[in-house]
Amino acid sequence: MDDPNKVWPTGLTTGESEELHRNIIQGTQIFGMIAALAHLLAYIYSPWLK
Repeated sequence: MDDPNKVWPTGLTTGESEELHRNIIQGTQIFGMIAALAHLLAYIYSPWLK
């Protein structure tokens, strides 16, 4: 049960957890870019705070 290659409590190996982390970070960055673009377009087409 005590495998030094596994990361507690997920049961993933260190490599698997790093790969998952990279994918989550990349997905968050893409989501953030899309959200920023959507806010920019919304501001251009219906300027608020003016």
